[in-house]
Amino acid sequence: MQVTLVRLFAVIALLSVSLVAQARQSVPIVDFPDNAVLTSSGKALTAEQVRYAITAAAQSHSWQISRAPNGDGLQAVLSVRGKHTVVVAIAYSPKTYSIAYHDSTNMNYSHDPNTQVRVIHPYYNRWVSELRDAIRMELNRL
Repeated sequence: MQVTLVRLFAVIALLSVSLVAQARQSVPIVDFPDNAVLTSSGKALTAEQVRYAITAAAQSHSWQISRAPNGDGLQAVLSVRGKHTVVVAIAYSPKTYSIAYHDSTNMNYSHDPNTQVRVIHPYYNRWVSELRDAIRMELNRL
């Protein structure tokens, strides 16, 4: 019986260590302000063309895109496995676009009011960076 208890505690200890190892440290949120609108042809785009490129890029990477609630710009929502949700605000003009954190669910978001540092699960920055790269590629096609 004592050997069984020792084995049980060993299994519990190993599971605890593996869960801690899987936990990810929160990282500072990276926003992407004032990205230049660049095309391969070098031609200037309209705001409508920029909006179209952003929408196409977002949808191609499973982001749901809509007008921002305040009517100024776009809002993109990514839901991952029904467990994690991130929301970004996308402002755009014929010359630039910006992507900024708006909200999240189950992403370990926190904000220190003393330092003004906002932190979140590191996958957030990866997903938003992939969105920015997709927008760049879509704009480059125009």
